[in-house]
Amino acid sequence: MKRCVAFSLLLVALPGCVRSQFNLVTRRQEYTVTSAEKEVAMGRRIARHVMEDLALVADEPLQERVRLIGQRLAAVCDRQELVYTFAVVDDKDVNAFSLPGGYVFVNEGLVNKTANDDELAGVIAHEIAHIAARHAVKRYEGGLGAQIAQLAALATRQGTAGRGMGIAMQSMQLAYARQDELEADQLGVKYMKAAGFDPKAMLAFLEKLRDLDRQQSRYLPRGVVRPHYALTHPYAPERLRAVKEALFGVADYLDYLNTPN
Repeated sequence: MKRCVAFSLLLVALPGCVRSQFNLVTRRQEYTVTSAEKEVAMGRRIARHVMEDLALVADEPLQERVRLIGQRLAAVCDRQELVYTFAVVDDKDVNAFSLPGGYVFVNEGLVNKTANDDELAGVIAHEIAHIAARHAVKRYEGGLGAQIAQLAALATRQGTAGRGMGIAMQSMQLAYARQDELEADQLGVKYMKAAGFDPKAMLAFLEKLRDLDRQQSRYLPRGVVRPHYALTHPYAPERLRAVKEALFGVADYLDYLNTPN
């Protein structure tokens, strides 16, 4: 009876049929319940909320600059079936983000931090890579899987097991998110080369991010760093190593040490 209840919850929670497909971007066989059509619809809904909460920068030449860079990169990325949209939002934080289905948003604070179009292209290429590899979709589906597992545990009255499974699944999701960031950096190098941008500019901008990380971490007690397992992004030295490997096939010895700030 308990198994029947858990299985029923699984059927209710799944939004569609599970399909196996070979992801040409990541070169891995993957399972998904989200079609490209659902992915685009999901991204469109979220983008609508983003644009309600965040104002777009009124500087049209700046918007056009980002659009042109984005279009050059999108033209050479691994997913050509999507229509890509690029916009600069009025936010001073040094950040950018992408949504499923082809939406890329760049904060004005990040644009101001870049020294040239090549550095800005590195950021946009990274976000396009997330979309091309369907990282957000996989994290969404992974989160759904965690919810199903917890529901099944509760259905069998294994409450403690359900809570423990939730913590384990959250830790695993964070680990996957960090791996996605490294993969997006390496794919970004590929797209920058194909679009005619200088991929070494990605290293220059990551070094700026490393310096920002150091400024933020100075408020922590001496000798204390943020625990790696609790981060959704790798430390900047990790990302520098991944980009150097994509550029040169090997990184520096100090990069392999991967010492946190």
